Amino acid sequence: MTGENRHANARAEAALGDDALKAADALMALGLCNDAVSRAYYAAFHYGRALLFLQGLEPKSHRGVVALLLERYEKTGGLEPGVVSLLARLQTFRGLADYDSRERIPNERAQAEVAAARTFVEKARSLIGRSNI
Repeated sequence: MTGENRHANARAEAALGDDALKAADALMALGLCNDAVSRAYYAAFHYGRALLFLQGLEPKSHRGVVALLLERYEKTGGLEPGVVSLLARLQTFRGLADYDSRERIPNERAQAEVAAARTFVEKARSLIGRSNI
């Protein structure tokens, strides 16, 4: 991945993250908690990928995004401790929301997960902003 591709790919991922966060908010307003949690996860996921693309990394899986973020950002101090765990937690709830037909995520939990996604996105935006994409 070239320097220009890194920035273009990071911008594209961030845009997807922004759309997903808007969708999460709209779905919460409609009372569609499971769908809101799923979109909240993807907001954070896309921002995580954007951060990794800036370093020329292309993770091959969702778990790979978490592992690389821990290695490249949290352990090095780029992200404060616990930020990547927000993404990992969102990933768990997204799995429940999307694949467990018996699981209805309560409104309070959905609000907390959307807030967690927003926190992750804000931290990632701050780092991305310093990269001038």
